[in-house]
Amino acid sequence: MSEPKAVARLWRNDPATPEGKYLVKRRDGSVVEHPTFVLVARDPAAVAALLAYAEESQARGRPPEFVADVYALAERFRAYRDQHGDGDPTERWTGTDDHATIAEMARGGSA
Repeated sequence: MSEPKAVARLWRNDPATPEGKYLVKRRDGSVVEHPTFVLVARDPAAVAALLAYAEESQARGRPPEFVADVYALAERFRAYRDQHGDGDPTERWTGTDDHATIAEMARGGSA
């Protein structure tokens, strides 16, 4: 069995997966209608992205508690990756799609 090919683009920009990779829902169950981008702890670039987000949030005057929470999340991501290893966001997922979820993703701003 051969290894699945890496994804060379964001899933939403890959013709095979235009719905994206993740379905982002609010706590009331509604699907987010605007474009989103999901970071996961095993992605080696995620900590840097969170740190940049925290810095920009601070520069824009967001509450210090919010900024501290983002810094703490970056540290949690770092600790998780240290324990579980790096992931590869370009690696193709080999699971089975749930067609109801894919249909929801096609209607919303999935990531």
